[in-house]
Amino acid sequence: MRRTLLALSTAGVAVMLTALAGSASAGTSLPVNYVGLNFAPITTSTSHNYNWSTGALTSGTASASVFSTANAVQNTVHDPSPPDPNGFGTFLGTARPVKSPTGGGAVLYEQSVCVEGYPTCLGDGTFTYGDMVMYPLRGATLDQLQFLATQYYVEHGCFGGGSPRFSIVMSNAVDTVEIHVYLGMYPNYMDCPPPGVWLSTGNFATDAAGPRWDTSQIDGTFYNTYTGAVTLADALGYRIDEILLVTDGGWFGANAGTPDGQTFLFQDIQTNGLTRFP
Repeated sequence: MRRTLLALSTAGVAVMLTALAGSASAGTSLPVNYVGLNFAPITTSTSHNYNWSTGALTSGTASASVFSTANAVQNTVHDPSPPDPNGFGTFLGTARPVKSPTGGGAVLYEQSVCVEGYPTCLGDGTFTYGDMVMYPLRGATLDQLQFLATQYYVEHGCFGGGSPRFSIVMSNAVDTVEIHVYLGMYPNYMDCPPPGVWLSTGNFATDAAGPRWDTSQIDGTFYNTYTGAVTLADALGYRIDEILLVTDGGWFGANAGTPDGQTFLFQDIQTNGLTRFP
């Protein structure tokens, strides 16, 4: 299965209905990305690297997949030949640079759409999503990530389904995992921010950000703190491979069945002392 930056083909995706869609608060055992079905990976092997200095796009080597196991939507990215950590990022799916509606240069655009509605879009080829992959702190331990933040601008839709989020891809000698860091308001992370205005997340790499660190892939909880995530990841020897900013919740709630789904812009994407857009 392949998709370009703007279109997706999912022929052959197997969908197994298991339950109705649901959401959960931080006090329950269900994750914020809980989905009422399991579906095979929706994958793209088409990617583009973005040169932050020149704005040039070149073909990349990354691939991305969105899938569901145990009724939870997950996202993975694999890049066998990642570009320079500080000079490039990678766009997948709908992600791309666009002109800011409020001036000041380029910003990141990401959209996730489920036009045919949930759960149909997960099997008929209409589901889209966007990832921007960044490569700072490659090889660092999680405790070395001490600032993680962005500003976001809602064009359409609400938060939900675990989207949008940062996903921190980490590996050790045994496996590769992702720690998700959800945008939105505690406890459900499914609020509807006001459209047409830039809002700031504040620093997520602090316990003051609340239990938004999903450490379920490293035997932690869905709603951990920054310190809890650091303790688990460092004890297991995980090191950072890449950091993603992901939008893939177009299937969730009122986002589904609309032509715009979740449509967000991002700027001032910060990882420690490095800022993207600008």
